[in-house]
Amino acid sequence: MQVGRQESRREKVCQEVACEHCGTRFQPVQAEEKFCCSGCEYVYRIIHDESLERFYELRGEVSRPVGSSVFENNDYPWLAALVEVAESKGKLAQLSLALEGISCVGCVWLIDRVFAEAKGGVSCRVNVQYGTLDLEWESGVFDVLGFAGRIKQFGYRVCPARETSESESRKVVWKLGLSGAFALNGMLYTLPGYLGMEADFLVASHFNWLSAFFASLSLVFCGSYFIAKAAKAAAQGIAHLDLPISIGIVFAYLVSWYGIWKGDDHLVYFDFVSTFVFLMLVGRWLQVVAIERNRNRLADIQLSAPEVEIESSTGGRIKTRADQIKEGEVYWLASGQRVPVRSALLSERASLGMDWISGESESRIVEIGGEAPSGAELENQFSVRLEAQEDWGDSLLSKLSSRGTRAQERDLVAQKWIFRYLVVAFAIAVMGGASWLAVDGLSAGLKVFISVLVVSCPCALGIAWPFGDEIALARLKQQGVFVTTHSLWNRLTRIRRIVFDKTGTLTRSSLALVNPECLERLSTEELSALSALCSKSRHPVSSTIRECLMAKGRYRPQGADGLQEIVGKGVALQGRESVWRLGKLGWAGTEGSGTLFSRNGRVLVDLRFEDLPLPDSSREVAGLREAGFEVVILSGDREEKAQGVGQALGLEAGAVFGNLLPEEKARWIEAREPERTLMVGDGANDTLAFRSALCCGAPANEQGIVAEKADFHYLGNGIGGIRRLLAIGKQRRRAVQWLMAFALAYNLFAVGLSLVGWVTPLIAAVLMPASSVVSLAIVWAVLGSRAAK
Repeated sequence: MQVGRQESRREKVCQEVACEHCGTRFQPVQAEEKFCCSGCEYVYRIIHDESLERFYELRGEVSRPVGSSVFENNDYPWLAALVEVAESKGKLAQLSLALEGISCVGCVWLIDRVFAEAKGGVSCRVNVQYGTLDLEWESGVFDVLGFAGRIKQFGYRVCPARETSESESRKVVWKLGLSGAFALNGMLYTLPGYLGMEADFLVASHFNWLSAFFASLSLVFCGSYFIAKAAKAAAQGIAHLDLPISIGIVFAYLVSWYGIWKGDDHLVYFDFVSTFVFLMLVGRWLQVVAIERNRNRLADIQLSAPEVEIESSTGGRIKTRADQIKEGEVYWLASGQRVPVRSALLSERASLGMDWISGESESRIVEIGGEAPSGAELENQFSVRLEAQEDWGDSLLSKLSSRGTRAQERDLVAQKWIFRYLVVAFAIAVMGGASWLAVDGLSAGLKVFISVLVVSCPCALGIAWPFGDEIALARLKQQGVFVTTHSLWNRLTRIRRIVFDKTGTLTRSSLALVNPECLERLSTEELSALSALCSKSRHPVSSTIRECLMAKGRYRPQGADGLQEIVGKGVALQGRESVWRLGKLGWAGTEGSGTLFSRNGRVLVDLRFEDLPLPDSSREVAGLREAGFEVVILSGDREEKAQGVGQALGLEAGAVFGNLLPEEKARWIEAREPERTLMVGDGANDTLAFRSALCCGAPANEQGIVAEKADFHYLGNGIGGIRRLLAIGKQRRRAVQWLMAFALAYNLFAVGLSLVGWVTPLIAAVLMPASSVVSLAIVWAVLGSRAAK
């Protein structure tokens, strides 16, 4: 019975729970865990301390986990320059910024509350869909940097405004509004004819001309959206999805004028033109706006070249962008900056963070004359002197910072079927029209020709297909997965291998403190000293300790002026009566096995850190393998550490590869069926592999550049989003198959009626919306009903 109770307790602990702050589901390691990350715990505490609990009433079902970005020291030097320029223009200053981390009306409310508390603010406009923040304030009164730092405490990070053209959804939405007005007016003047108005009625001819007028406006100002895209693609030899839509619109419009000229009402389809354009724009808007919303959840961060100081021939220093560095030049790098090019260290010693480019969670100590790799982060609290060993254009950072190309947005599978469909439909229309032309003249032939094109035009698919995508995207959003490329769906069906990065993807992005309870034994004075020792250090150990203290509300960095960093050993703080040290055994103290925190040589706590797998990674990897996917780990970390994680996840040694450079990851994928590979990673060292794989995904963390280049990103303290995406992708594929089967049956029926001459404009007006309704019902039955469960 005791064993049974223990197993039951273990099972209960392993059950997924929702994070109390962001709502993301995660698998806790201990029963009392309520937060998916220390960042969420930190923000949750601040919100309750400041009586801002209404945020949770307004919050959506799930938002992005806060992560460790709230613990970073960030003085926004680029923002200070923008504020100075904005305030130089007058008493009222304005500034537009990108804003990362917003997801719901609760976020908007919280930012508005913070803005309202600040003195000198005029207006604060947050756009959740586009991820933007527009500020207006009194120059010299409102503290913009203070406001940015304040909202950063809640997990919202300001970034430079994106330099992009008008979004696709904005182009579509105004055309959608116009087409709706044109369609309503067109039907207003066409409906009396359907209801029995005689042709010789006093205003009948005026109604016909008004219907033609609104159809013309709809074609020119709204239908041109599809026509331009189809024409551009056709010029490149591509059958675009908009091609059959464009042909249907243009043919119906031209034949309608022929019907007016001949006085044959059976050839007048002006109402069809207006209504059809409106319905197609509805479907396109649904598709575009969902994708854009997902893309804009993360700020569009670029890995731009850092600004460094190059030594001149006279011995002075000249500030310049690192992309101007040439081989052989000597330059100075400030604390926290990334080494722009492969360089030789000219200073005595430097501590470099390698996690960003190789996945190593431990720092690398480089002695004078040693090599500092491009992309490594300088963790020293002081600047170092380096000599460039390559030009910027040859550096790893340059390659990683280039955008590359996002996967083509067009749906290649859909193009293939649309092209075939178009050829068959056009051939049937031509043959049917020619047959009636030979039997009953030009008017009858044109009537059959255009009726076949009208009733067979894929208007139902044009609405139901995007509607299905919208349902799938909504279901994924509820589960914390966000698709950012249209073409991902059909590429997912070809995936047979899933390649994972290790650090930050299968394991935590930072070191985990495995004995945090030891911090509870420290006095207020000792906590203050430990906080001060961690306050300015960029070392992974210091960052982890700082996160733990801040999350629990015990971070009190007082008296940090006497800090001294000993590279490769630790940090020391000279107090009035005590010398505090945090560092390695033998330097900070003589007893212990981990990182020691000591006072005058006496060890107070022995802190132990590990690179732990995410709670659900073992279960999810097993699930993927059971589903028939090959799972591989490609890591830049040491071979033994990579193999250790692979063994913990149940992978064979031949499926785990360590010590790989970013280029080697990309080459590994290119040599092994890249057209069947999904790459999942979180660091800039994965971006080259992203370009080699068919699909790519990333956890939504602070590395905005990675998620921006991915086809999808997911939330949560785990990798469960991968299986959720694959499962819903499979359901969407089933919905599309049912949709295509209905389209085939419908077209056989409708085209048959057209070929025997029974389809009039009235029948066409009924068949088109009826087929659309049935198509939407099919999609809802396959996808929507599951969402309700």
